[in-house]
Amino acid sequence: MLENFQLAVIAKRSGQIRLFQIPLHQDLQVMLAESWGEQYQSFAGNVQEVDFDAGYNPEDHERFALHGYELPVWLENENSQTVAMLDPISQHEDVIESIKGIVAFARDDDGEELMLFQNFSRTHVIRPGRFLFLQNNTYETAQRPGLALDGKLSAVYSMTTRKLLFQNFRTTNTFLPLSEFYEEATENEIREVLSHDLLEPEDADALVTESNQWFRKRFAMLRDSGILDNYSARQIKAHANGYEIDIKVRNNKIVFPADKPAAKRLLQFLNEELYRGPITETLYETNSKREAD
Repeated sequence: MLENFQLAVIAKRSGQIRLFQIPLHQDLQVMLAESWGEQYQSFAGNVQEVDFDAGYNPEDHERFALHGYELPVWLENENSQTVAMLDPISQHEDVIESIKGIVAFARDDDGEELMLFQNFSRTHVIRPGRFLFLQNNTYETAQRPGLALDGKLSAVYSMTTRKLLFQNFRTTNTFLPLSEFYEEATENEIREVLSHDLLEPEDADALVTESNQWFRKRFAMLRDSGILDNYSARQIKAHANGYEIDIKVRNNKIVFPADKPAAKRLLQFLNEELYRGPITETLYETNSKREAD
């Protein structure tokens, strides 16, 4: 069974990524340590590890493996001993709908520190009045928002070996930055992205011909993310508050700038690769400690 089991949420709002601990009663902590231990064995035990390939869909018995994975700065110094010092989510209920993932910190039988991740979305939020619980033969509702945990893991990280195991890129990329490992889009694929009904490029030819490796990867990620299909230009612009980005909307389309720095910032925002430091509120790139240009 997992030892020193602790739970936390990964919340992202207004460009800021923060961890909040989930306070647990001791009996619940013991029960979750057992169930998450079973999920860990199911996810990481007797599986075949394969190198990450964005065009490949792993079979049920396969997991993508990234060796030497560097944790983002907001997570790199946390472990099962430090989680108790985080602010509890019970005191920050206003961020519950901004939760992107659940992470468990624990030690295995060999004393190795692990991070176990589950996906989380707004559908996992238990809202008062919408969920009924049986108490003494009578159904009642929750008085405060609750969290519904999943029944399987999305990713596992070993702090000793710095190995990340995951099965689905888009799911894992919502709570851990994976963009540097993504494939590059071809010139034709970049043109297809820029020709999307939601985009109005100022100079498509220049964006296509002058895109370096960084831009090609982000265009590929944007193509596969579904962001442009699931949100309107107005909705995307509304979410830009706090990210130091000026999104121009014309004829219900996002104007894609020809200026390289502006185009880079837009791609970072659309791919959710920006976050704000919790203390200095400096805007950073999620996959590095570098200040966003």
